[in-house]
Amino acid sequence: MPITQKASIAHIETDPLRNFRFRVKIHKAGFPEMGFMAVSGLNITTEVIPYREGGMNTTTQKMPGQADFAPITLSKGLAVGDSAMMEWTRELFTVLQGTGPGKPGAEFRARVQIDIIDHPVTVKQAPIKASFMVYNAWPTAVAFSDLDAGANAVLVQQMTLAHEGFEFRIANKVGTAEPKKW
Repeated sequence: MPITQKASIAHIETDPLRNFRFRVKIHKAGFPEMGFMAVSGLNITTEVIPYREGGMNTTTQKMPGQADFAPITLSKGLAVGDSAMMEWTRELFTVLQGTGPGKPGAEFRARVQIDIIDHPVTVKQAPIKASFMVYNAWPTAVAFSDLDAGANAVLVQQMTLAHEGFEFRIANKVGTAEPKKW
């Protein structure tokens, strides 16, 4: 039985996006473009407020409370001359303490855009299939992997970002359609 065009499109539409092709752009003046190995923490949790309604003694009703966005962690291999993450963290100290490099009172927050890029890898200019825009992000921690003389590993640098929320957009068509631009 031959496969119909409609059946093949339905198969493509239900094929989930791959999570290993992505691009991160930090919208901050003077911040270089960097590649990251991993991004984690893209989630939101809404508090549940239980309350009892008069006459309903067997169950509680539930209302949505405040929403909280988990910190996002960006991981990358450290290269010589790569000091952007530490510079952004130093800017935060300048704002808080009025010391260090930078201008006191300068804006230390930034938007962070995370694009999920279409597969296959062989496509040079693959379209963006989904995108997160993270608002008012700023570094809360910078960490380095352990140093171990007996290991054969890459030195990994991680930055944890606090933020005030994100939007998610996904392409609505199969093929080369992209989500709306920010």
